[in-house]
Amino acid sequence: MATWSEIKQWQPDVIGQIGDQLAAQTKLVVGLQDELDGAKPAEWSGEAAEAADSDLRARRQALEELAARLSAAVKVIDDAELSVRELVRGVEATEDHATRNGYRIENGEVVKTEHATGLLTAAILQVEVQALLAQAAMIDTDLNSVLKRILSGEIDDAGATTLEAAAEAGEDRVVDEQRHRELLAKYQVKTDGMTTWPSGLTGWLAERAGFNKERITEAEAKLLDDLQSRKGLMGLKEFAEIRQTALHTAEGKFEGKGLTDGHADAFRHAYWNALMTQRYGEQWAGEFATAHERNPSSHHVPVGMDLHNNEVGRQIASANPDASPEELATLVEQAVKDGRMVIIDKNDTLVPSNEANPGETRDTRSNPWPTDNPDRGNDRDPGKPSATPDQY
Repeated sequence: MATWSEIKQWQPDVIGQIGDQLAAQTKLVVGLQDELDGAKPAEWSGEAAEAADSDLRARRQALEELAARLSAAVKVIDDAELSVRELVRGVEATEDHATRNGYRIENGEVVKTEHATGLLTAAILQVEVQALLAQAAMIDTDLNSVLKRILSGEIDDAGATTLEAAAEAGEDRVVDEQRHRELLAKYQVKTDGMTTWPSGLTGWLAERAGFNKERITEAEAKLLDDLQSRKGLMGLKEFAEIRQTALHTAEGKFEGKGLTDGHADAFRHAYWNALMTQRYGEQWAGEFATAHERNPSSHHVPVGMDLHNNEVGRQIASANPDASPEELATLVEQAVKDGRMVIIDKNDTLVPSNEANPGETRDTRSNPWPTDNPDRGNDRDPGKPSATPDQY
């Protein structure tokens, strides 16, 4: 993590110069397209021509990958320049604020002088310093993440057939990753304990009514216990039917492709939340869907996808309170097609649902996510569920 003294020395102009140089190199590479297209005479044939053609294809591919990586580097460096300019302005303003109030900043700590004006000012300054250090860390992390991907060859031309298209693919990849990080920063939730539900007398009765015990989060169990106390086993049966309706309907959408982390999965979560919102209200539906994502074995990327799509489903239901289940399904399906949902692409990146075709998303069934996710303990804690289901 960068120190206060280090970020005071960051120079956005130098970063900008590097970006300009790389942009010029990208332009030169993309400008080679005409030479590539005219490199082989149309009338040339024979073994020598075939060998030359093979060599030309290899060179074309290498140039396309170079164009993609150069363009990605230009994008991330240009973004870093803008971010560093903003950071430097913040550092200068905070240093000035400290000086005017009798403080100085050393090693990221606010130190008072004999002219210090008060503890409140010191506390405000310390918050400003920590925010700027966190901003610097994010800039550093984002820049290094993309540059490492470029150097490792993870960023490629995405199947482009021209140098210009390859350059666009490289820039698009950076944009996708930036959006991915923003989505994960917003759509996360702290993990919860797990419990077997139903249990006790409710469990005994539920088993005889055809329910199977399952492992769910403690927050889910609390909400379901409350639902059962209000509406009995028939209320639980209705809830289970809503979930099954969402699952079975999803299996018939997008040819059943992407039932895990893909288009059908996005539909299922949104439709389930839409149906719950109509039956129980948006607040209760939101609390239950969020509680469901607090399973500690769930990876943060699909959790982010689900939380986002759950929210869109509730929004659709709230905007269409009189829609039938069939009409809701149509609205949700269209939202997936329009890119209002997110899915996980083959690069493990959250992208809009209209940026990949059904069946061309992450193959999670063959490549399961890890189940040990200790970092999720630092995510947002929604607190204990408190909503009561509407209509009861």
